Amino acid sequence: MYKVAVVKGDGIGPEVIGEGLKVLNAVSEIFGIEFDFIDAEAGGEVYLRTGEVIPDSSWDSMREADAIYFGAVGLDPSRLQPGIAERAILEIRSAFDEYVNLRPTKLFHGLEEFTPLRKDIIQKGVDMLIVRENTEGLYCRHGGILRGETEEGGDAATNVMVYTRKGVERILRYAFDLARRTGRERVASIDKANVLVCSRFWRSIFERESSRYPEIQTENAYVDAFCQWVIRNPSRYQVVVTENLFGDIISDLVAPLAGSLGMMPGGNISPGGKSMFEPIHGSAPKHAGKNVANPIASILAAKMMLEEAFNEGEAAMLVERAVEEVIKEGKVRTYDISNKGPGEAASTSQMGDAIVKKMRVLS
Repeated sequence: MYKVAVVKGDGIGPEVIGEGLKVLNAVSEIFGIEFDFIDAEAGGEVYLRTGEVIPDSSWDSMREADAIYFGAVGLDPSRLQPGIAERAILEIRSAFDEYVNLRPTKLFHGLEEFTPLRKDIIQKGVDMLIVRENTEGLYCRHGGILRGETEEGGDAATNVMVYTRKGVERILRYAFDLARRTGRERVASIDKANVLVCSRFWRSIFERESSRYPEIQTENAYVDAFCQWVIRNPSRYQVVVTENLFGDIISDLVAPLAGSLGMMPGGNISPGGKSMFEPIHGSAPKHAGKNVANPIASILAAKMMLEEAFNEGEAAMLVERAVEEVIKEGKVRTYDISNKGPGEAASTSQMGDAIVKKMRVLS
């Protein structure tokens, strides 16, 4: 039995996580795999109620679990200042040393018309793995307000970019091992070494670590150059490794290449430890409660959990095959991957139902 702490969160989080749980229950029926789902509150709604983004009871649930399944956090700015609810994600990543953020970007057949790419580029395929360092850099909250207690009252603000040798070495090794494990031949490291000392430090370690993997082709690219190269020729990239801030931006940049942000899962991975899996989109408050959001990113995040946390490769493969078939058939599509608007296209629950039905057919 696998214990899973379920953080439904805010906005559309509960809706898309609900469809992911539906898929995991189907996995349980088909493969005889048992799950114990434990509720763990976190985010904006619980903060408004309790004054904490993650209550102690939720920390207890996450510590008890084998993995964490996370929806989305964040409320409309009229209800809660941005940056408060979002602390939940950073705190979980730090607490469990989830130093790998893994974001697959794959264009499924049938979604070609929803990418911004020309047909000749699409024909070469889009299938890359973004490996983002997840616990260092600007997001580790070193810094503060000068001559003031708040952002509004201070005279200056700082965030300090911190890279450690241990942190850089382990994320680079993960990227190279991932390429080797998945049969990929190329790893690209993205930095800003022409300006940032931190990036030159990163690049020197990348060049040394690459010598351990002579069969893998490598390249270094400045982040600004990469951002236009990846649009011009996404098939060039197989595994992309970068630091925290650049990885956050890059993974959202390439999301339209997969047809929609609603197709993009992510894993916050602590190799050998406790990992968290989530859709990379936000809480989308304007769509909350309307049953219109695309749950596929959340479902593919559940697939990643099966694969990365539980080593249930056969079950993970079935989930992805079901998603592929439903997309290819094109009969059930949420608004973001159809030519229909919200309320006219398939609902969140209809998409989840279609994928579960396809899983049973394929099994």
